[in-house]
Parts: sequence; structure tokens; C-alpha cells
Amino acid sequence: MGKLEDKLAKLEEQRARINAEIQRVRAREQQQERRDDTRRKIIVGAMLTGMIEAGKLGQFNEVWLRAELDKQLDRDPDRALFGLPPLAKAKPEQVVQEEAPAGLHTAPTAAQ
Repeated sequence: MGKLEDKLAKLEEQRARINAEIQRVRAREQQQERRDDTRRKIIVGAMLTGMIEAGKLGQFNEVWLRAELDKQLDRDPDRALFGLPPLAKAKPEQVVQEEAPAGLHTAPTAAQ
């Protein structure tokens, strides 16, 4: 009977270690979800703040917001937070020098 008790004790220890690992993984997942939520709020807030400052905030609805996010988000991780597909990557020989897109946080200049 001593061997069975030893085996049972080992299994209980394994279960405790596995349960602790499950808790750690769940905690990491929840932490990442909170980070993602915060990032979404920062992106939307910066975009809307810029539009308000520029006087461009007209009809606001979800369709409009999704279209604006699709146009303005250029980082694939940010796009993924909103369920948008990644941007197509241009091959190096196809890269064309273009003017940088306006930032979300910039205010209009006096000339605008």
C-alpha cells in the first residue's frame, strides 16, 4: 500500500503544478486582452481627437469608424486589434517614394 500512496502523492503534486501553470497562462491571456483593449482605445481616441481638432467630425457611426480605421491604420498588429486584414506588403523593387500619411495626433496648421 505504501507504493500506491506514494504514487497518489506524486499525482497530487503534478495536478497542483498543472493547475498553477493553467492559472499563469490564463493570467497572461487576461493581461494581453487588457493591453489590447487599452491599445484600441488609444488608437480610436487619437484618431477622433485629431478629427475633432481638424473640424472633420461629421456623421459618426460604426461603418464610418471601421472605414476610417481601415484607411488610417498602417501597423498590422493595430489592424488585427480591430479585426482588419493585414496590409499587403510591397516587394522592395515595387516600393515607390510617397509622401508620409498624416499622423492621427497632428493638429492642422495655420495654413489649413
